[in-house]
Amino acid sequence: MRGLGLLSPEIFLSACALGLLLGDTRALRRPLRRLAGVLPHLAVLACAGAMGLVCLSASVPEELRGAGGLWAVDPMAVFFKILVLGACILVLWLSLDYRSKTPHGHPGSYGALVMLCAVGMMLLVGATDLLLALLAFELVSVSSFILAGFESRDPKSSEGAIKYFLIGAFSTGVMLYGISFYYGATGTTSLAAAQAAARTHAPLVLLAALFWIVGLGFKASLVPFHFWVPDAYEGAPTPITTFLSIAPKLAALAFLVRVFGHMLPHGVLGLGGLFALLAMLTMTFGNLVAMFQDNVKRLLAYSSIAQAGYILIGLATGDALGREGLLLYCLAYLLMNAGAFAVAIAVGNEDGYELSAYDGLACRSLGLALLMTLFLLSLAGIPPLAGFVGKFYLFAAAVGGGFWLLAVVAVLNSVVSVYYYMRIVVHMFFKEPVRPQAPALGLYLCSSLALAAAGVLLLGIYPEPFVAAVKSSAVLLTIAP
Repeated sequence: MRGLGLLSPEIFLSACALGLLLGDTRALRRPLRRLAGVLPHLAVLACAGAMGLVCLSASVPEELRGAGGLWAVDPMAVFFKILVLGACILVLWLSLDYRSKTPHGHPGSYGALVMLCAVGMMLLVGATDLLLALLAFELVSVSSFILAGFESRDPKSSEGAIKYFLIGAFSTGVMLYGISFYYGATGTTSLAAAQAAARTHAPLVLLAALFWIVGLGFKASLVPFHFWVPDAYEGAPTPITTFLSIAPKLAALAFLVRVFGHMLPHGVLGLGGLFALLAMLTMTFGNLVAMFQDNVKRLLAYSSIAQAGYILIGLATGDALGREGLLLYCLAYLLMNAGAFAVAIAVGNEDGYELSAYDGLACRSLGLALLMTLFLLSLAGIPPLAGFVGKFYLFAAAVGGGFWLLAVVAVLNSVVSVYYYMRIVVHMFFKEPVRPQAPALGLYLCSSLALAAAGVLLLGIYPEPFVAAVKSSAVLLTIAP
């Protein structure tokens, strides 16, 4: 029972999601039609309540925390659960001011799918058994497939969702195949026996690990498992694009850290070089292709691929500093990427998502243009912003771990990224306005932008409290075999 108590945030959020699904069916009936406007706000409150329960679990004495055969509740799991729920709250908040060209109904189902996806990610970040990880992976995938195609009247949305589903189904099969190899080597699906199995059945465990990397690389949008990203991101509702670019990526990377940074260190299997190569390929491909994009959603999609490459540096180094840098950059990435997409929603609501829609934005709305510049500079790693602090830790970990080539490639990629981020800035400040009116900003968009901007500035200017929180969170419990 104590073990189930440790999963109270997931149980609470699942119950709320089911309640929203039930409320959505009743909201469409004529007597209760007004309830439809309340359901999105209830989804935000449910995620906030779940975050409160997660924070309570963080205050539980260490001897009362759990690390069992299926899941672990440790500081790192708590950290990523808070990030996932924070992303959900921001996305649900942004959705309230999103004006779809193909209006969708079922607000309860929309919120419930986001919440169920969050439940899957919360289970994934703490999973210590491969079957639980697979079930969590599937819960995230199925919810994401539906959300990506939620604007069913838009052909691009349907196309992106189909591509996402097909590649996602393939990645699930690959991951399940890898689990079968691991089970054949160990006779169990628990990761507690991973290190011992690697010593006695190294070829089978190595093969299983490679299949897991492929499956999780799909969710984290690592190159060359990224093919679904541009079309799925472009076709999905923009708040869902924001969600897909942040939360599933962070959850998949958190599970990779738990497996290959703790339970089965990649050094045991000699995979450190592979992770370094994946990081270099991912950041280089994402940045180079982003240079030629004229659609802001696609540009930010390729940018998110590159950002996954930077985050992967923390896993490739395999040391404590790399893990701390990974956690810190994940926090910074949540704030700056959500902020950039919030501006994209504000502009796209009226002018679309082509780069030309940003022409003269500074003349129409100087505040919005300055905020977008702030988020883009942070994504590029310019001081004194959050992105710079995160990259500094990651690059320092690469140098300290002897990954000189990885550090050099990462710095060069950061320089390249400045070019395509500044393309948006040039359109905002040095082009003639496409229309005289400023984009309309609702309460939800304004509050989201303010929160993201404050976080980016505070983390960049005064990082000490965040660094201290990350150091205490970069701890994983060891489970007995």
